[in-house]
Amino acid sequence: MLISREMLERAEIEVRGQWDEWLPRLTIDSRTVESGWLFWALPGSKGNGQDFVEQAIGGGANIVAVQRRWADAHAETVKQRVHFVMNDTLRGLQNLAREVRRSIGSQVLAITGSNGKTTTKELVAAALETAGTTAASRGNYNNHIGLPLTLLNLEGDETYVVLEMGANHVGEIADLCEIGHPEVGMITNIADAHVGEFGGYAKLQMAKGELFDFLGANDGLALVNLDDPKVVQESRKVPRKVGYTLREANASWTSSIYQGRVIDQDLWSRCTVEVDGHRVKLRLPGSQWATAALAAFTAAMEMGCDPALAIAAIGAVEPLEGRGRILDLGDGIELLDDSYNANVASISAALETLAHRPGKRIAVLGDILELGEWEQEEHGRIGRLDALSSIDVVFFVGRRMAWAAGEAKAAHHDGVFEVKEEKIESLADRIDKELETGAGVVVKGSRLTGLDEVVKALRDLRGVSGGIR
Repeated sequence: MLISREMLERAEIEVRGQWDEWLPRLTIDSRTVESGWLFWALPGSKGNGQDFVEQAIGGGANIVAVQRRWADAHAETVKQRVHFVMNDTLRGLQNLAREVRRSIGSQVLAITGSNGKTTTKELVAAALETAGTTAASRGNYNNHIGLPLTLLNLEGDETYVVLEMGANHVGEIADLCEIGHPEVGMITNIADAHVGEFGGYAKLQMAKGELFDFLGANDGLALVNLDDPKVVQESRKVPRKVGYTLREANASWTSSIYQGRVIDQDLWSRCTVEVDGHRVKLRLPGSQWATAALAAFTAAMEMGCDPALAIAAIGAVEPLEGRGRILDLGDGIELLDDSYNANVASISAALETLAHRPGKRIAVLGDILELGEWEQEEHGRIGRLDALSSIDVVFFVGRRMAWAAGEAKAAHHDGVFEVKEEKIESLADRIDKELETGAGVVVKGSRLTGLDEVVKALRDLRGVSGGIR
């Protein structure tokens, strides 16, 4: 991307060396540097990025971004390279991203919410791509570092940019909005994720609502999930809004509405959705994705896409790794790998998806993190979920899930295994012993619980390396 020296000056960044005003591909990981790239050295919990400047230069970095004090002390190291110098490299990264956002003509849409942000982002980006070049946050680049990186790695001529915004504290979404300055935004839902980090349910809702605060103050357009009462409540802050729903809309809603319906589901609850006369079968297991597909269609229509092309693109989106991929374990056994992350609402949805499937049903549920003083209450709720009564065997993995196991046992669920501390291989072996022809398995938990490794171990045990359905 071509940027000006004035933009760098406004971002409080000094350029040293002969620079042609081209901003190349940017990375903060010296191990990923390629020839001609820019390495941005950030402070971190595991070390300072400036300790890896020489490694980045050796990997081909043409530009390095460093703190002023470090640059002055290591002049010999960087004398053959252009270097961007600033007092604080994190603030500099954010400042420059803000300047880049101001300079581009792209329409920017932001997505936040408790569940489904990343997959919804993929659906929205696929739909918008049918009408113009689209860039979207890579992976889960949704925080105070990831969002600036997304903006700084734009080509600069995109028609649309889709930014995912995540948070676990009040004020973070507001800060991200000031950098990304979205013109359109949606909150997928407001549930219990990270409630401990936010400091309570009221603050959690307040934090998610910061996106609508920003849109309301900046004449933006809110795309409103009318099936989530908390999202509807937050939308009162925004004069310009459009709703979407899979139900009958409340009579109090006076703005425009996109109304869809689910007309069919397969064994893994992959829905066929119809909206405005257009019908598509989703490749994403779980009925919750019908709402996400409708959200993406709403975004596409409001941002100028052809409806037939948009709905077809939405239907072509595949699940991401660890976020709902169905794996074939042989003998008709299928595993729904949803091991990337979890909260009570997403675990409930996963169990309902499994309950819809015939055959023996096995759930492997790992601890939910970042719940603070609410962790016993929230894990206890899992043990009381109605969908558990339809699951034959449940492995509750981790010390927090012991509360869920206790509630499930109190409800006389006979298929409960409580797993507090166990090696991955032995847990996979225990699960494998419960499998039978035609069984269905769901694996779900916060990613730091390591259930993704259990999925890999199960596949190794059964001798399958591919097998994605």
